[in-house]
Amino acid sequence: MGPAHAASGLAAGALTLGLAATHLGIDRPLEQLAWVVAWGGFAYLPDLDQKGSTAGSMWGPPTRGLSRLIGVLARRHRGGTHDVIVAPLAFGALAALAATNPWSALVVLALAIGLALHSVAQFIPGDTEKTALGNLVVSFAAAWWLTRQGVALPWLPVAVAGGVVVHVLGDALTTDGVPVPFTTWLRKKPATVGLRLFRAGRGPEPLLQYFVFPTLTVLGLVRYVEPVRNLLTPLV
Repeated sequence: MGPAHAASGLAAGALTLGLAATHLGIDRPLEQLAWVVAWGGFAYLPDLDQKGSTAGSMWGPPTRGLSRLIGVLARRHRGGTHDVIVAPLAFGALAALAATNPWSALVVLALAIGLALHSVAQFIPGDTEKTALGNLVVSFAAAWWLTRQGVALPWLPVAVAGGVVVHVLGDALTTDGVPVPFTTWLRKKPATVGLRLFRAGRGPEPLLQYFVFPTLTVLGLVRYVEPVRNLLTPLV
């Protein structure tokens, strides 16, 4: 489900901060924060293929229109956007194109922030991030502030592709599985693959969502983000 996908994305983003610093030069705290949040938001991105999805209603008409378009291109829910090869390459390529312009890069970052906020809204007091206008304003304000603080965004395609891969791997654990790569557009009823360990929202998913993924996220932040480490070390 959405919150579990976001939690897994945040964990993946936090645990890859070391690689991000080495290969992408992401070593300032604000850039590290943006990287982790982007992974969390983009780990929710493939579910925009579902008409009427929670993610699709995030900003009202703009995201509903985007959701309908993605749904048509993906052919069905858990279709093309859940192809572990095609989906990250396609979304990553679009993000790479957007990253060439500061304004379109800002929109992509705002989308990541909005998706992350929307998926973990149950943990945030109040309802601002749950409303279309409130989420839109907060997401763009946060993205604008981060860029004004000097956060560069050439790494956006990596975060997009990484978040999508994390999403697909998560769905591969569930009973519905994910499509065999490339078969979504080749067969009327594509074959699926996966470990099929539990139904979405059932089994160990609450444990992963509320304990395992948050714990991994905190460990990654403590390990790689100096202000977080300085804040939490005395408590530990």
